[in-house]
Amino acid sequence: MIVRCVRIISPVSGAVASDHPGIRVGAEYPVLEVVTTASRVWLRIPERPGALAERDSPGLWDAAMFTVVSGRIPDCWIAGLRDGRVILSPEEWQRPGFWEDYFDGDPAAGAEYARLRAEVLSSA
Repeated sequence: MIVRCVRIISPVSGAVASDHPGIRVGAEYPVLEVVTTASRVWLRIPERPGALAERDSPGLWDAAMFTVVSGRIPDCWIAGLRDGRVILSPEEWQRPGFWEDYFDGDPAAGAEYARLRAEVLSSA
């Protein structure tokens, strides 16, 4: 799945912003994960899509910021239900604590992210 940023919504205030260092209006991004709640849909995208996976900082962004360029769903995604959220992503990323481990620099989580990121991107 590939999306194009059409507006920036501040992840802190929820207000429309003119710019953000992690994302650009007009740029296209591969979607790594979709997370939904009863009231919101979030897309996890690499903030620097051209960066090497081990230096990537994938953030969650409000889906209202994007239009869909390609709706192709990666073959490795599954649907999961956890804590009232529906998640579409590789199963390994859905385990409790995965993203905390990744952002804390856990080598196993980093390797798992890099492997599955490549699989998601090859399906985009």
